[in-house]
Amino acid sequence: MAIKTKTEETNSAAGDSEKPLQFRNNPEVQKRLDDYKAANENDVSYYTRVVKEAPDRARDMLLYKDMQRHEGEMRLVEKQLPQAKAFYDAQTPEVQARIDGQLKDVQPYYKDKAFVGEVLREMNRKNRQILTSPKPGMAMATG
Repeated sequence: MAIKTKTEETNSAAGDSEKPLQFRNNPEVQKRLDDYKAANENDVSYYTRVVKEAPDRARDMLLYKDMQRHEGEMRLVEKQLPQAKAFYDAQTPEVQARIDGQLKDVQPYYKDKAFVGEVLREMNRKNRQILTSPKPGMAMATG
């Protein structure tokens, strides 16, 4: 998949309003969804009416569910943040600069979540280095 450049993104954003949306379709998910809808016909009727009669409300309902998921993720991030900050503070300036570089374009709303993610990525990098570095005095086994 080709990476879009900034100019391509702005051009395609302007053209998106002219062509219809295209959705991926996963038959397994659709089957589960069909079963759920069959078991919850009142909800299906209600949501169909909301979409038709109050599209702004339907949009807000979808965004509210996304917001709840985000808030759940943020509860975990808040628990991880003190340890992430301690790890960050213990790193060399080069490692801190690498983490900071990854965070420079992140929106402030997502900064803590992105910070914890970058610290976890850095911790994983350190763990891989430990596992792949031969220990002094250890002979490599050949088989």
